Amino acid sequence: VTGAALVALLLVGPALAGKGVDVSSPTSASAFACLKGQGYDFAIVRCYESIGSPDPNCPNTVKAAWDGGMNQVDLYMFPDPSAGNPDGQVDSLMAFLDRNGMKQGAGKPHGYTTIWLDIEGPQYWGSQSTNRAFFEGLLRGAKAHNVNVGVYSSASQWNPIFGSDYSAGSAYPLWFADYNGDPSFADFARFGGWDHPQMKQYNGNLNICGAGVDVNAR
Repeated sequence: VTGAALVALLLVGPALAGKGVDVSSPTSASAFACLKGQGYDFAIVRCYESIGSPDPNCPNTVKAAWDGGMNQVDLYMFPDPSAGNPDGQVDSLMAFLDRNGMKQGAGKPHGYTTIWLDIEGPQYWGSQSTNRAFFEGLLRGAKAHNVNVGVYSSASQWNPIFGSDYSAGSAYPLWFADYNGDPSFADFARFGGWDHPQMKQYNGNLNICGAGVDVNAR
């Protein structure tokens, strides 16, 4: 590689590693197979709802994702900050996963890699001090279960919820949202202590292959 070519590569940044979808409703293996045929190779399935309980559709959708040919399956947790007890909410999710034979790193048929903590909707949260304590409780609960977690958020959500000076999540991978239709990370601006993201949600509320999805790149 010539010097000029190396500079160009550095300016462009790392190549994206793939595209995937996240889903919050039951999705069939045939839909995932269709999505795989359209270039989406990983899935992130909601497994805990904002009403404060596990999503009963999660196990079947995770199995369907594997059966449909996804290369990786993650989960996401939409916690209920109004209910408090963040450690208990994580305990509830992990007990649900255990009952359904869902193990981190296990692969097919119910395995998963990461649980993403969905942090959005300032209107559902309280004061910044209370919010910080709740978030730290989620992290504490995940650590108690020795489970890998990441954070889903964006500056427009994170800063009103926690304050722009709060960076307690920055040691964890970031999945950020910007519905600009561009899978690249070129639009990312530092927030919450993160200098770079692991994944981007770049469009949402789509219907592809008969499934309701948001689309992501990593």
